[in-house]
Formats: sequence, structure tokens, C-alpha cells
Amino acid sequence: METTIDALSDTRFGSMQEWTSDSLWEKAKLFAGQTMAADPDPTRFPLFASFTLEALGKAALAKVHPALIADPRGDGAPNILYAFGVPTKEPRTIVAKTIFARLIHFVDEFTSEDANACLILSERRNRQLHTGEVAYADFGSGQWLPDFYRALDILTKFLGRDLDELLGSARAQEARETNARTDKKIDAEVKKRVADCSRMVSALTPQELGARREKKAPKRVWAFQQSDIWVTAKTCPACQSKGSLTVKHIGDRPAEIEDASIFVQSIFSPRKFECGVCGLLLTGTQELRVAGLADQVLRTVENDPTEYFDIEPEPYDPNDDYGND
Repeated sequence: METTIDALSDTRFGSMQEWTSDSLWEKAKLFAGQTMAADPDPTRFPLFASFTLEALGKAALAKVHPALIADPRGDGAPNILYAFGVPTKEPRTIVAKTIFARLIHFVDEFTSEDANACLILSERRNRQLHTGEVAYADFGSGQWLPDFYRALDILTKFLGRDLDELLGSARAQEARETNARTDKKIDAEVKKRVADCSRMVSALTPQELGARREKKAPKRVWAFQQSDIWVTAKTCPACQSKGSLTVKHIGDRPAEIEDASIFVQSIFSPRKFECGVCGLLLTGTQELRVAGLADQVLRTVENDPTEYFDIEPEPYDPNDDYGND
């Protein structure tokens, strides 16, 4: 009986299980979990995010056919044959740049803009790991996280999967709310708004500016508003006064024990900024991102162990003999 390519792939598929769309999806879930668990500082957070994107991108390409992730460089024939089920020693997959370039052709919603945004994460990852440069030092989450979320949403839908399964319900909801594509009109409008507010404040005397700050600037660093919504003081990009950044609580990092206290870091996603001193108002991820205020915010709270675990300690009675008759 004649052996076709499809038959060969079917009969030997077990030899390349790690190249299947399902196995790569599971790897993407693993990396996504590590991404969301990482401290949202400019080191580990984007590093794990780049791993997630590459695994998810390969999963999307492998759904079309595993041959799309086979590295064709050099003598690439063994890698391509491996994608069809032929046993190959140390088969290699394509690099990140090729992953994102190919996704443009097979995933309708994935654009060249998305590919470039994903590539920025991967290129910085390479510099972070393979050079002496601290590539993430000036790379706040507001610069890349909305693009990351958008790419995850697009690729997850292409795979017929649920974003909640990849990120968890709270982070998936945040991703849907903050993954809007950058609009050049919004970019220009926000920059003009910031410049106008800056000029207005520059016309004030030092005494007038001081009086405004005393009256209008927030008096507390953190203030609870409602449900998961908080307000925290943040420096205004227009007048350098303290303004109010409205943030949404999206999760907590694992608790850490130090001495006799338990410390919990809560993670917040920015939603709106208002400056009472100069009148600047920024709403939504796109506007905040232009002004450099879209980075996730951390708040560390010290907890007493009895309160954290909801324990009611029994009063000490010196007359108790504790069974030492």
C-alpha cells in the first residue's frame, strides 16, 4: 500500500508530541502562570512574558501544521521531516522573529504591529540573557503589557481556547480591559493635553503653585474607593505635583513571612489619572500609556499572623498547668 505524507504523520506522530499544538499550549500555560506570579518589576515579569508569547505563537502555528515551526536554516530537512513524524536527532524549531512573522500570514487578527510588539519583548529578552546589558531596566509594564495582553487574546482565540484558562479569571478580565491597540490620534491628543497643562502651571508664581498643591494634591498615599478600586498618589507628568491614580486590584503575590509579620504584595492595574493642581485628566490604558502612567502598581501590606489567618488567640491564664500534674 502506498504511504502518503498524511499517513506517515499519523503513524509516527507519537515521535514528535512536543511539537503538537496541544503540548505547546500546555507549555504556554506554564509560562503564563510564571509570568503572572512574577513580581511586576522590570526584570522577571517581561522575561517570562516573552517565553509565554513564543510558546503560544508556536502553538498557533502548529495548529495549522507542525512543519511551520521547523527551523529551515542550514540543513533544515531533518527538522521539517520531524514535523511529519520522522524521528530526528535534536530537532530545532524556528526563532522568535520567524514565529511572529509567520503568524501574520495564518492568524487574521495578528498584524505586523502585533508582530513588532512581540519582537520587542523577545529582543530585549535576548539582550538580557546574552549580553552585559540590563535590558529591562527602563522597560516598565505600561510599555509592553497592553501589547502582550492583546497578542495573548488574539492567539488564544485562534486556538479555540479560553483566555481565563491561560491567565486565570482576574488577569484575563484585566487583559480584555487593557489590550486596546495604540491610536495615533490619542497619542497626539494626550501629548497636547499634557503640554497645555504644563504651560498653564508654568505661568503661576511659586507661591500660587505652592498654594494649589497644598489645597489640591492628595493627602494620602493610598485610599480605598469601592470594591477592588483604590486611589494612590502619583506624580503628574504635566506639573510634577501629586495627582490621583485610580487603580484596580487584580491579584496578590504569595505571602512572605519576615520575623513575626506576614507581608502581602497586592498588584493593581491603572485605570485613570486626575491632577487637581493642573487639571490633567487621563482615562483608560491608551491615554495612561502615552503619559507613562500605565505601569502596574505594587502595594505591600504588613499583616499580623492572627489577623491574616483569622485566628482568635485564647487569653493566657497563668494558672493553667498544661497537664503538668
